[in-house]
Amino acid sequence: VDTLSGGERARVLLARALAGQPAILLADEPTAGLDPYHQLEVMERLQSLAQSGATVLVVLHDLAAAVRFCDRLVLLDRGRVVAAGDPGEVTAAPNLRTVFRIEAARGQLPEGSYLLPRRRILDRAPGSTLI
Repeated sequence: VDTLSGGERARVLLARALAGQPAILLADEPTAGLDPYHQLEVMERLQSLAQSGATVLVVLHDLAAAVRFCDRLVLLDRGRVVAAGDPGEVTAAPNLRTVFRIEAARGQLPEGSYLLPRRRILDRAPGSTLI
């Protein structure tokens, strides 16, 4: 275990959790520190587990993964629920603008919807400076 990278260690912990065939799985940022191949692998496995009837609750900051792999989203801002439900509705432009101060591009692929954060919205008061 001492020779594993952080990403490898995270994948081992997830494999260990999945080996127990849980009815409920809570995962906090399960793709953090993983390369794109393994990010997709982890999210596909979690999605498959959910589709098999398990309850899977995942905390993500990766909006693209959330839209692509999740059936329902809950968008929080400073501990309060801003929106909950269908990923397309929860990540509607006004919510992304308010909570994350971003604009996103959206599209559809055969395997589902995608969202690509594309531009920050800079809120600057007249005369203010950016650090």
